Amino acid sequence: MQTVETYLNSLPEDISTIDISCKGITSLPNLTRFKNLEILHCYNNQFTSLPTLPQNLKILHCYNNQLTSLPTLPQNLKILYCDNNQLTSLPTLPQNLELLHCFCNQLTSLPTPPQNLKELYCHDNPISKIVNSNILFQRIKNIQILNHFRHLYYCLKFKTHFRKWLWEKVRLPNVNKLYSPTYLIENLGDEDDLETVLDNWK
Repeated sequence: MQTVETYLNSLPEDISTIDISCKGITSLPNLTRFKNLEILHCYNNQFTSLPTLPQNLKILHCYNNQLTSLPTLPQNLKILYCDNNQLTSLPTLPQNLELLHCFCNQLTSLPTPPQNLKELYCHDNPISKIVNSNILFQRIKNIQILNHFRHLYYCLKFKTHFRKWLWEKVRLPNVNKLYSPTYLIENLGDEDDLETVLDNWK
């Protein structure tokens, strides 16, 4: 059976994605030689800590482990799933971070969310003890408001598309049929009075 070390040693140094999830391993090997690594899947293992992460990393899935802390997060990181661990705190969050799932931990504090953060799930933590809660929850509230506006935007956008489709595919053909000169001529008999036909026109 191939070990994780053997698998990693077989990978080229310019690889962009590594998946070592669900391996039952207790420690993450050093990955700093993978300079172009952008996506790391290491969930469903038994890690209690992680080594230094590659600086170009953008997506980190390390949920369902036994992590008690995280190393310094790369500045390019955009997505972090670290839920279902034993984390008591988080390091400073990168300004590029857009999505953070840190629920089901032992967090008693959270760092200030970055401005680019769009999605935050931090339930099932000792949330009542979180410091700077006013700043944090105002940021969460702003994220929720933004999501509501995003939802409204797409509803209105697709409503416009639907109305356009309904007009072009359903209503316009009926209008062209019912209110065209051809329709009038076809429904005007030799004995019919034009004014009467127009009065009864749909």
